Amino acid sequence: MTKLSGGAMVWASVFLFAAVSLLFVWLGGLAHSVFVFEWEFFSACGFSLGVLVLVDFLGVLFSFVVCLISGCVLVFSVDYMSGDKFESLFSVLVASFVVAMNVLIFIPNLVFVLLGWDLLGVVSFLLVIYYQNSSSVGAGMLTVLLNRIGDVFLVLSIGLGSAAGVWGILEVGLFAQYGGVIGVLLVGASMTKSAQVPFSVWLPAAMAAPTPVSALVHSSTLVTVGVYFLFRHYSFLVCMEGLLPALSKVGCLTLLMGSLGACLELDIKKLVALSTLSHLGFMVYVMGIGYPALSVFHLLSHALFKSLLFLCAGVYIHAAGSCQDLRQMSGLAWGSSPLLVACTLAGLSSLCGVPYLSGFYSKDAILEGSISSVSGLVEILCLVVGAGASCFYSMRFLLHSVFGSVNSFPLSGGSDGSFYVSVPIFLLSVGSIVFGYWMQEVWVSIYQTFNLSFFVKIGLFLSLNFGIVILALDNFVPSYGGWFDLRIKFVALFLSSLWFFRWCFMSVPGFWLKFSVSAVDGLEMGWMEVIGGQGVGDVSVGFSAKLWGFEALSVLVVLRLVGVFLLIVGLFLL
Repeated sequence: MTKLSGGAMVWASVFLFAAVSLLFVWLGGLAHSVFVFEWEFFSACGFSLGVLVLVDFLGVLFSFVVCLISGCVLVFSVDYMSGDKFESLFSVLVASFVVAMNVLIFIPNLVFVLLGWDLLGVVSFLLVIYYQNSSSVGAGMLTVLLNRIGDVFLVLSIGLGSAAGVWGILEVGLFAQYGGVIGVLLVGASMTKSAQVPFSVWLPAAMAAPTPVSALVHSSTLVTVGVYFLFRHYSFLVCMEGLLPALSKVGCLTLLMGSLGACLELDIKKLVALSTLSHLGFMVYVMGIGYPALSVFHLLSHALFKSLLFLCAGVYIHAAGSCQDLRQMSGLAWGSSPLLVACTLAGLSSLCGVPYLSGFYSKDAILEGSISSVSGLVEILCLVVGAGASCFYSMRFLLHSVFGSVNSFPLSGGSDGSFYVSVPIFLLSVGSIVFGYWMQEVWVSIYQTFNLSFFVKIGLFLSLNFGIVILALDNFVPSYGGWFDLRIKFVALFLSSLWFFRWCFMSVPGFWLKFSVSAVDGLEMGWMEVIGGQGVGDVSVGFSAKLWGFEALSVLVVLRLVGVFLLIVGLFLL
């Protein structure tokens, strides 16, 4: 057994045992009560700092999902990362990430939230640059710099909250003096972590990380921290007039941008990442219109089936020889194990909201609640288009790659039938199938009924499945030329580049780095001496010499010089 196998299996056993323990705590009814443990270790001048641990229904449930996915990902990594150069480091980084995630879940104090937030950012940066090539380093820098903006927002909110002596969510009523500003800062911090517009470009860029990292970090933990953070502070944010409606608009734009971008993406991992981006906008939107319980419900169910899709995509990437292009992965399912194909179908079906799967219970309730609230015609249209696009890119994922015509790959199973691959994807596929129904039965807050007419429901069903019709007509649309073809290409370029945000965020750091390099080169070539110590010394010496010359002049000498000057001028005038 290699170092990775031993370390990964140890950490996987720990997290799976923690998941089982949390499940028993949850089913035993202990989580239905709220337990608060506080240890104060600093207090002065009316200001106190302590560790406050909040154990409630949501914290136990979210930690259970995180630990379950973490254990499955670590078991999967035993086979996927075997023979890697940095075997002993990988499992340690993943375990550190999960520990930091649980700190954010159970400790609501903003100072410790910042510590866990920073640890998440540092570890995610190390995981994104794991392969240590130029593309992964660039993606890691983009990820950590954009998330640093959220860290600044959080630090500012802590600074303003310290004026009232409050650093936790249990005393948010004391934020009266700077309530509006702190609310905007907390929302801004959550937007960076959940990759909302305009901070969305880091999520597809972070796909440079290994696939197990994407299954854990970019589906169920790091990107969902922002939504969880908003839910924890929802009772405070709802008091800020106009803040949540504005947040719903941002979520609607993120949903539309991610779903349309996924329809044109050719990289299989980035396609799943853009799908994650659209669902994050889905969660933020429904929280903004006043259904926070449905938002968290979709967060938990989405974490299970999206991590399953990432693991299945990782198996296909291995089978294709590390190729991630959909066009070159055609026919891979014909040589794969039946379990892998079945789990892929289960994950994609749950993503599309097929009835009685996990994603159906949350997605259908969100759509019906949005229509019932009548938040705006444009928002409803964007919501339906974004939700319907999920069916388009899911079928595109299946028909154009997995079940396409047989390519040059052999029709023989690879490592996708091994124990370390089969067990994790089977556990996550079971969760993707039954979790939604189970949650709806035990969580009363998400059991909501919306009264819609028969024609509205039929229209909603047809619009959500309209993507299949578009995909079927894709091969029969004639190729236009000239001006119309250029317009289509421009629209496709606009959508695939995330509305040009990807290029904007890439150009700013590039300009900054180029300017910095030029400035350093100029300073090293002598400009530092000119404007530095030598230049300042020369100026000081010259000024001192002139000052000494003025001090040597007396009043009598000045009067004599003035008299001689007036005498010479008078002689010339005569």
